[in-house]
Amino acid sequence: MDRRASRTNGYIGQIVDGKKLATIANDIYRLQYSNEFSECTVDNLLLIKLEETNVFGDNKYALVCSEGVGWEQDTYGCLEVPTNIGAMGLWNGRVFISVDTVKECLTDQTEDIADYIRIFGDRLDRNCSLWQSKMVLDNAVELV
Repeated sequence: MDRRASRTNGYIGQIVDGKKLATIANDIYRLQYSNEFSECTVDNLLLIKLEETNVFGDNKYALVCSEGVGWEQDTYGCLEVPTNIGAMGLWNGRVFISVDTVKECLTDQTEDIADYIRIFGDRLDRNCSLWQSKMVLDNAVELV
């Protein structure tokens, strides 16, 4: 059985361009460490809208990677962006970037989170289900 077929569909996010995020992240690192750092890369991520709102009633957002690991918007309106640093990307870092700035890095591509999170065992299926439980529903269809 295809594990993806058992996931609920209709929870849509928008792809964020990792190269654009990396440019911003490297500028942040440059300010923190002068020029004595290895430039980072950032994978494309999925920006999702959460049902939860902030104290002003505005939508909150999260970034999710293809493993289903994600980072919710903090109380300051920023998203944690994971970075890969070093020649082989073996050291993981992070920067905090405002939601508005992350939105400037959006592509025109949307993707269902059920398809975006890769297939590899129960853990990733649980990650997918967890994020779906927090997302704004967009015509969800459960395949049974």
